[in-house]
Amino acid sequence: MELYLDKNLILESHCNLEDAEFLVLGVPFDSTTTYRPGTRFGPLWIRKELLELEKPEEFFRRRIVDVGNLVPVPGNLRETNSRLEEVLSAAIQRNPKSKPVILGGEHSLSYPAIKVLKSMHPNLQVLHFDAHPDLMDTYLGEKWSHATVMRRIYELGVRIVQVGVRVVEESEKKLYKKLPRKLSNDPVYISIDMDVFDPSLCPGVGNPEPGGLSLEDVLKEISKIRNMVGFDIVETNPLFDSGDITSITAAKIFISLVLSHG
Repeated sequence: MELYLDKNLILESHCNLEDAEFLVLGVPFDSTTTYRPGTRFGPLWIRKELLELEKPEEFFRRRIVDVGNLVPVPGNLRETNSRLEEVLSAAIQRNPKSKPVILGGEHSLSYPAIKVLKSMHPNLQVLHFDAHPDLMDTYLGEKWSHATVMRRIYELGVRIVQVGVRVVEESEKKLYKKLPRKLSNDPVYISIDMDVFDPSLCPGVGNPEPGGLSLEDVLKEISKIRNMVGFDIVETNPLFDSGDITSITAAKIFISLVLSHG
């Protein structure tokens, strides 16, 4: 586990891994990005805003451990995801009750986290916030990409409910229409692509798409969840942000999820 971790620039932890409620791991990787690279800087900026944002006293009673950043293999998504799966598996083996939190980085990084949790929760389902369904079988000839991640997750036998989708490619439509529109009572993993928000609110993303949701929309949806077992916040791109507002919003979501699911 330690071999693939960079522990510089992490959040202060107030407990050890064995006692943690939330296990935070950054993944600074964006090699399959096809429009605006820069989401590899997302984990650093989200942490920075987490330190600055005002937080209620209750937040500091949550047991959060930041294990650092995964050391990725630039240009190699499969090997990076293999490392991420290995690190998460080792961490959760030490503390099966902890909820993994992935800070991205591009959206393809959701796959290994969901794969690991699927082995623990056979009926795992995903609540997926995104402007795009990411259900392509291949994209630019590649089966492993930010644009195919939910297709690969679907192939794991995971139930997926999508919120905020507003651009569906022709090759995705058949599967998109088959997906359920409501969650069941089974364990939930929440995946939030920051391009689900309208770019007037969160401009710092890899693939902006007009007509998105508001922060209130997303917070309302996640407040309904009672059985969350982990989450990720991906596609924050500080290089195209304005006043760090996207990073601030991502940090706000992190705080809200920790407070409502601790």
